[in-house]
Amino acid sequence: MDMVEELDKLFDQIFSRMDREFFSGPFPGSEHRAFFDNRENTEGTSAILPPVRRSFGEPVTEVHQIGDEVKVVAELPGATDDEIRLSVRGNSLIIDAGDADRHYHTTAALPAVDSASMKRSFKNGILEVTFRNS
Repeated sequence: MDMVEELDKLFDQIFSRMDREFFSGPFPGSEHRAFFDNRENTEGTSAILPPVRRSFGEPVTEVHQIGDEVKVVAELPGATDDEIRLSVRGNSLIIDAGDADRHYHTTAALPAVDSASMKRSFKNGILEVTFRNS
């Protein structure tokens, strides 16, 4: 096993423990979501959902409300723009990227957005997908 795989497994264990301990605390059910919906970050954007936990092949994603737009950001190191496939199903953005050697797949939960307004950019391994609120 190479060092990157070992680190991925270690981070998976850490995040799994954090999830168990955080969500078993004073936030019963889905009430913890209000904490993330209402917090402000330093740039004045509202975080819609917490970052998705990363496992091997699953990129870290963030969903942010910025004015009247929703922006999804995902790290896809080593991928190229023409290897990225996006689809919206219900309230989820599905991201598939890569080739036979390196493959990424993740789903990001979206608030109500206009899926026809989807725009994307990809630079230096960072995918940004922007939607207008519906």
